[in-house]
Amino acid sequence: MNAPYKATKISEIGEFGLIDRLKNKISLYNNLTLKGIGDDCAVIKCQEKKEILISSDLLVEGVHFDTTYMSLAHIGYKSVIVNLSDVYSMNANPSQITISLAVSNKYSVEDLEKLYEGVNLAAKNYKINVVGGDVSASFSGLIISITVLGFQKKEKIIYRNGAKKNDLIVVSGDLGASYLGLQLLQREKTILDEHKLPKLALNDIEDKLKDYKYLIQRQVKPEVNLSAINFLKLNNIKPHAMIDVSDGLFADLNHICNESKLGFTLFEEELPIHQQTKNASLDFNIDHVLAALHGGEDYELLFTIDQKNKDIILKEKNLKIIGEIIPDSNKRNMIKKSGEEISLSKLGWDHFGKTN
Repeated sequence: MNAPYKATKISEIGEFGLIDRLKNKISLYNNLTLKGIGDDCAVIKCQEKKEILISSDLLVEGVHFDTTYMSLAHIGYKSVIVNLSDVYSMNANPSQITISLAVSNKYSVEDLEKLYEGVNLAAKNYKINVVGGDVSASFSGLIISITVLGFQKKEKIIYRNGAKKNDLIVVSGDLGASYLGLQLLQREKTILDEHKLPKLALNDIEDKLKDYKYLIQRQVKPEVNLSAINFLKLNNIKPHAMIDVSDGLFADLNHICNESKLGFTLFEEELPIHQQTKNASLDFNIDHVLAALHGGEDYELLFTIDQKNKDIILKEKNLKIIGEIIPDSNKRNMIKKSGEEISLSKLGWDHFGKTN
């Protein structure tokens, strides 16, 4: 017989014992770290003639993630990706991260090791180093704070405020899938709660919802669209403005236009929406176009480019031209498939329980 599983309380080994256990789950994947975990500070090798980019995100249990349907390994992985996405969206290369945790006593040492397995997998996949952080007690749940450092030459950094009138608006991948994946997972949680059933493992949920596996993965294990980034580099295309789609296409395009003091026109028929997103939208009586516009957590690249690059962009299946930047900063419009032009600023999205 297998020995019964014993969860180690954090109090049994203390803060420094926990740090040692978690440190053993981490490896280094680039040579820019002179000193990582284990001293008062991490020491990073500066890259000559490059600027340093810094971004931080805070993820709170019950707000940004739910352990009912997300494994701790997936939570660790996703918490890294959402930070790396910010650096990639400015055309820079992430290099180092620190991760700090506030943990309640409901979590064991082994639980946090699972979290760090996800962190380390993301670090391995994107060749970054985890170089430090902190651990503290929390009265309830789990809080994760990650800071990422990246590097890029000054002239290659892309900001939100660089869009120009008549620019093409381009997005990578597809939109709305993560939001529908979240709706599916939350529906499963509601069923569990109503029937007082035990928590389902993620693979059990995926098996039950096998027709929507893509949507589930987009929510629990997002990826940065590196193929789109590499395509732009290979073709020497530098966008005028760029952002990652984290808050939703409409909100993030608004960020670009607000900073650039311009407006936009989108074309509904050009919005890239996966068939599973359309199918799930029918199940939830949600307009799939609204899901694409407002869903969020797609972590795709959204950028504007000069019209002269149109033919090159059209050759890449992973990129889609979805609209144009216009001079009137008060207009945030979309041309529907019918040809009707509507103001997105005045369009509510009651299906999401939100209003403008």
